[in-house]
Formats: sequence, structure tokens, C-alpha cells
Amino acid sequence: MSRPEQQSSTSANRACVDAVIVGGGIAGIWLLNLLRRKGYSVVLLESTRLGEQQTLASQGMIHGGMKYALAGRLSRASETISGMPERWADCLAGRGPVDLRGLQPLCERYHMFADASTLGQLASFFASRALRGRIRKLKQEDYPQPLATPAFNGVVYELQDFVLDTRRLLEALLEPVRQCAYQWHLSADDISARSDGVTLTLGETEVDAGHLILTAGAGNQALLDALGIDDPVMQLRPLNQVLVRHAHPYPLYAHCLTGIRRPEPRLTITSHPDGDGWIWYLGGQLATDGAMMGDGALIDHAMAELKVCLPWLKWADAEFSTLRVDRAEPAQSRGQRPDEAYASARGPCIVAWPTKLSLAPDMGDKVLALLPPPAANPLISLGIPTAELGRAPWNH
Repeated sequence: MSRPEQQSSTSANRACVDAVIVGGGIAGIWLLNLLRRKGYSVVLLESTRLGEQQTLASQGMIHGGMKYALAGRLSRASETISGMPERWADCLAGRGPVDLRGLQPLCERYHMFADASTLGQLASFFASRALRGRIRKLKQEDYPQPLATPAFNGVVYELQDFVLDTRRLLEALLEPVRQCAYQWHLSADDISARSDGVTLTLGETEVDAGHLILTAGAGNQALLDALGIDDPVMQLRPLNQVLVRHAHPYPLYAHCLTGIRRPEPRLTITSHPDGDGWIWYLGGQLATDGAMMGDGALIDHAMAELKVCLPWLKWADAEFSTLRVDRAEPAQSRGQRPDEAYASARGPCIVAWPTKLSLAPDMGDKVLALLPPPAANPLISLGIPTAELGRAPWNH
């Protein structure tokens, strides 16, 4: 796709666009790329740095919902997300709604492991016809390196899931639309309603937009309040994840199921480059429970969990830190996790949450279904600073 047209306007301080996206995480940048490829004139506003609030703190997993099937059955959540790895793979191959050719995954296949005593009835479920093509039991010679030891007496499965470097993902999405992404903290005073959309006052420039698309994650609620929109309501699911810098030479991308007591991985481990080595980033049940712990207690708990799940590795010299992250989602009954991406229209305002990284394509479909065909509006420079990408938390 060609870069945005840079044309002068009949009024140097006025622009007309199909949509303005507010929020520059995966939701906003995905939509910016998608809508530009569909012919829409659209710009994005981000108040800080792109991706820095939630996206760059994610583990980068593109998963098909197997971790939601640990009760021994396929749930609505696991079925809704089951096609996402294939859709993302199409994008990586240049066949999808956005073009991510050249973006290499951190790992091509994710794993699930447990000691020999844990799986029980789950083993027959994993071998069932319902999961054919989605999960595969590995031979010992095919185990990932950290599990390829005689000290591990268990089983390893390979999933269709993979992991992306989220900063490189945002870079790839941003590259063809970089001149459409601006740094601006939008307030209610900047917004005025029109019969056919909204007008935004951005410094010396006024922008007439057919739609205002809110993709600001946890910031959506403040924008909804400022606009006087009382539905949808947002919920936050707090997590406290753990970063482990260590001397082990190999990455690991896996769910640990050893000794699980509820249908959630005990540990969800991803690995991210750190100089000449790796940082292991720990989520799963550890991060869910960690939201209720102090940082010191969580670090002690993480060390104990690693000794149970990977007892043949040494952790005495590892460096531990914590990272609190709030998952922002549309409110559900009893605070449950949403099953799918969300998008709804309230007049000219569209509110969207992907609810998880994997579901960004699903969110894009839902937003596109709410928009009329694009108008013939040329894009111009808004005369405000362009937005910069943030840094992953382990690079701070």
C-alpha cells in the first residue's frame, strides 16, 4: 500500500476524514492499517507512546484457545479463538487483511507440558478427535531444549499457537501508515458533535470525522464518561506478571500444567531477547494470583513455582522483577473473561476492545461491519507531533 497522500486543503487548518482512532495499542494500530488498506481516510491519536500501556506488556501469544479447554471440554471461548492462529499466519504470509510479511515469530510452535502424574483424564481429551490438528503429543527427541533432560519425567504437547515480538509487530503494522499516527491527548473539550459525525479541535487544526473509534484500552472508560456514553461499561482484570533474567541459554515457550488445581495453566512462559540471553516472562495462574500479592511475596512464589515446574534448572542467581498489567475489556457478568472481541456503535462513536492480542483480526471484522463505505477524503498533515513507539517493559 502506498503512503498517505500529502495534499494541501482548501483550508490550511481543516481536515475531513472518515474516522479518527483514539488509542495506539494493537487495537488502534491494527485498525489504522486495516482501514487504510480498505480505502478509508483515517488518522490515529495516542496520548503517550504507541503500545506502551498494554500491548508491549503482553506475552505476544497468538493462541487458539487450548488453554481455555483445560477443564476437559471445548468452551465457547476456546472455539471462538480457535481460528486465530491461522488468520494471523495468513497475515504473516501476506494473504491476510493486513500485510505482515517479513515479521518472524519468536517461536513457530508453542508447547504444553506436565509431569507424568498430572494429566489423567486430560490425556484422553487431548487425544480426542475434537482436538485433531490443534494439539500433538511429542516424542522425547522433539522436546524443546529446556525440557530435553532425563530429569523431566512427563509429557510435552505441541500446539498450533506461536509467539510474536510485540514491538516488531507494531513496527510492521505502523510502517505503511506512520504518517497517520499522531501524539495527542484527546479531551472532551476537543470534541464537538455534528449531525454527520464529530469535529475535533487539535491545536490549530480542526478535523471533521464521520466516526470516532475508541481503542484506548483502559483509557476507553474515561473517554466514554467524557462523551456522556454510559454503555458499554469497562472492566479491568488485574494481573501481576514476573520477569526472570537468568543465565539459562535457551528460550522456552510453554504452558506448565504440572499439579494444576483449576482450568488454567500453572505457568505460562514466554521468552524475550535480552542482550545475549533471554528474559523469561511468566503469566498464567501465577499472574492471576499475583494480582492479590505484594511484589516481594509474588517473587518468592514465582521462585517456588519454577522449582516445582522446572526443578532441574537453577534459579539462585536469577534476577526477578514484577509487572502489574490491567487487562481492559467490556464488563461481563461476575467479571468473567469475554469470549470474543468487542465493537459497538453509539451514534458516530465506535467502542472497541480486542480483549486479547489474538483476537485483533476479529475486532477488525466487527469494526468494519459498523462503518459505511469510505468517502473520497484525501489525507493531509494535521500539523501536530507524530506518535513514537514505546518500549517493551523488559527494555526499560
